[in-house]
Amino acid sequence: MDIRRLGPADTDAFVKVRLEGLQTDPDAFGAAYEEEIKRPMAEWQARLSQGPEGDSGYFGAFVGGELAGLIGYFRHRGLKARHKVSVVSMYVREAYRKTGVAAELMQEELAFLRQRGDIDQVQLAVVTTNPGAVRFYEKMGFVPYGLEKRALKAGERYLDELHMYMLLRD
Repeated sequence: MDIRRLGPADTDAFVKVRLEGLQTDPDAFGAAYEEEIKRPMAEWQARLSQGPEGDSGYFGAFVGGELAGLIGYFRHRGLKARHKVSVVSMYVREAYRKTGVAAELMQEELAFLRQRGDIDQVQLAVVTTNPGAVRFYEKMGFVPYGLEKRALKAGERYLDELHMYMLLRD
């Protein structure tokens, strides 16, 4: 398995896996397939450009040259919040689940964020209807700090999100 930061050259593979995730596990994401499918390719490429400061980006896990999973992050803006980063868009394709891909993706992203030296806290939100994901994040060292009722609305259904964090440094 090869894990690396994704760039504009990975756009086609990224879009394929991202859209697959939104179709396969629609409740797990704040974005909706119906919206994302309309996004122009230039916007997808911009997402993977990461900018000069690398304050956002994605990592991908490749198995046999195929993108098996991805994880993203974005740094909070503003002087008082720049020490925090949010994990976003974690998704592992069904064929690669329970193989360690998710853990390696998370470990690679956390190592990258620690190495930066200016990030103290990593946050994420996970729907409460996915207890397997909650357990995974707990195993990775994330701690719950709040529950947001009705965080997402899918049709007529509301989904609650558990907010979790990890301190990178004491």
